[in-house]
Amino acid sequence: MEKFFNAPLDEFFNLGKVINVPAVNVSETEKEFKLCIAAPGLDKGDFKVEVVEDMLTISAEKEREEKEEKEGRFNRREYNYSSWSRSFTLPEGCMPDKIDAKYEHGELKILIPKSEVKVSRKIKNISVN
Repeated sequence: MEKFFNAPLDEFFNLGKVINVPAVNVSETEKEFKLCIAAPGLDKGDFKVEVVEDMLTISAEKEREEKEEKEGRFNRREYNYSSWSRSFTLPEGCMPDKIDAKYEHGELKILIPKSEVKVSRKIKNISVN
């Protein structure tokens, strides 16, 4: 009980643990935004890419089982499960319905085309009463 009250909060809530989320390289050209994520060891079916309103979410989930058997008996059996998720707010002027994703050679590439027609934001001044 004493350990519970004297433990730092980050230890209690596991705030010191590192969560493995792959880094994302983002580049921009005149025609598109490009996201590149290094994710070796996955299959294209492990990914889920979805857009809800102006939010792009990329996630992956992988489950593996490793086992060693000798004479029909397990000497070692390990299950490995990993998952991650990243979300990005899509910038104005892109076309969410035209987003393309491709997974090759351990890298997920997501292309977000820009709209050819620039939509200007209307500015409205609001008086404070």
